[in-house]
Amino acid sequence: MRKKFFSQLWMYFVGITFLMMVVVLGVFIGLLFLVTNFELLSPEREGHLFPLYFILFLSLVIGATLAFFVGKRILQPIGDLRQAMSNVAKGDFTIQLQENQSLEDVEELYHAFNVMVEELNSIETLRNDFVSTISHEFKTPIATIKGYVQLLQNEQLTAEERQVYLERMLDGTHQLTYLTDNILKLSKLENQGRGLDFQAFRLDEQIREVILFLQPKWEQRHLILDLDLPRTIYNGNEEFLYQVWLNLMDNAIKYSHEDGNIHIHLTQKEQGVVVTISDEGIGMSEEVTNRIFDKFYQSDTSRKQKGNGLGLALAKQIIELHQGTIEVNSSPDKGSQFKLFLPNIPKNS
Repeated sequence: MRKKFFSQLWMYFVGITFLMMVVVLGVFIGLLFLVTNFELLSPEREGHLFPLYFILFLSLVIGATLAFFVGKRILQPIGDLRQAMSNVAKGDFTIQLQENQSLEDVEELYHAFNVMVEELNSIETLRNDFVSTISHEFKTPIATIKGYVQLLQNEQLTAEERQVYLERMLDGTHQLTYLTDNILKLSKLENQGRGLDFQAFRLDEQIREVILFLQPKWEQRHLILDLDLPRTIYNGNEEFLYQVWLNLMDNAIKYSHEDGNIHIHLTQKEQGVVVTISDEGIGMSEEVTNRIFDKFYQSDTSRKQKGNGLGLALAKQIIELHQGTIEVNSSPDKGSQFKLFLPNIPKNS
């Protein structure tokens, strides 16, 4: 609501108060004039009380009219707002007030209230979805670990079976660790992201470090990497950008066919740098592509692939904090390409 010294509500209140004072004063002066000049209270005059009754009646009519006007224009909107706020306090985030009001201040107040309720409703929905999803994400590996712990209590297990169960339990703990780390990173970005520190570093070397870190994974699947990484100095947050390349390359490896190709190209332009990471794997449908950056969204509902649907959401948020963009182009059975643009001089928000 814009700041105004003489708001409509204030002017209405002052005007009505001034009018009531004038009416009361006028009635009093008129009554005094009649009494003193026409001797209305003289007992010998017949009908001497009629003017008094008429003035009293007129005063009541004027007072009732003013009271109705004040109640209709000022008190009723405030009462409606109070009732609506009471409903919101009880958890009803669907209520909306009619914004088409005669007073501009009331209209703006109702509009601000409606916007607030919509925001609260979206936050409540997000909170419920988050609690539901995170509970499911934690429940699955915990249930797996619990099941294998029970199996390990069998003394007749062979050494090979015991080793397999221990490895699967270790996978479950890794999944929990990965989930927790990503949640903490997202929380850090949401609460402190506006104050990210930017420093100059070798972007091409950082991408090579990630490739070396993931070497056991892509070698195991016999993947061929096509690299084009010219020397590039970039001014950004090195810690979080490392997480972007890690998440995108890990996905490219995970969803590639064995003996397939992964292309990683870095191009330096006048406005900034462009990084493309593409694979020739299973690809994604249009529906999946439209939701791929949503928190906790997983296209593989069977959970044959490890993950928790946070990696790409985290990557997008990091890129946006660098004032950049991330796009995806994918088709089923034809692979996926992620294209990222990072401007030369990101600004701290």
